[in-house]
Amino acid sequence: MAEIKINENEESLDEENNDINEKDNNINELTLEELKEKNRRSGVLYMSRVPIGMKISDLRKLLEDYGMERCYLVPLKKKLENIDGKRVQGYKEGWIEFEDKIYAKLAEYQLNGKQIGGSKKCPYKDELWNLKYLHKFKWNDLMENLTMEKKVQEKKLKIEISQSKRENDFIIKNYEKSKKYLNKKKEMKEDDNNDDKNKEFDKKDFTKYKQKKILK
Repeated sequence: MAEIKINENEESLDEENNDINEKDNNINELTLEELKEKNRRSGVLYMSRVPIGMKISDLRKLLEDYGMERCYLVPLKKKLENIDGKRVQGYKEGWIEFEDKIYAKLAEYQLNGKQIGGSKKCPYKDELWNLKYLHKFKWNDLMENLTMEKKVQEKKLKIEISQSKRENDFIIKNYEKSKKYLNKKKEMKEDDNNDDKNKEFDKKDFTKYKQKKILK
């Protein structure tokens, strides 16, 4: 069996999106009342555009003063080129959870539409923040939506596979029928040719021994 090699970019992508459950280990230690209070106080920002080259670790550094808790970024299927011409993993959009919704609203107020900034070498220093506070939206709502979307995608995939299998079975079945029909037609043609040859032979045989004179 061939050894499977995991791409380094895929590993880094998995590590970044594992950030969704990074804080959940500590949550299990909280009581029900503490968990409810924590959930009530939390707030979620929607990031409609993620600059090329930006990672979750970068977001943590940029938003650490606002009490960022967790983040989920939707990866693009194709990699993008950054300003250095290197192909990097890109993200379509993202959701950021903050420990306190007050700080989430403050981050939207202070950062939305403003330049991200950073060092001159930073690939997204000239990009703008695109943040929107989601009222009455919690991290659990995001997880439920992602789970539902995953189930819908799996169901669609099963339907497509089933449909493809039916089409393949139909094609194979018709191919076998066509093959049998052509073989039968070929056999009939060979039989007709053999009959013609026999008739021709009988005709020649008759002419060879045909009576030339009438006997008296």
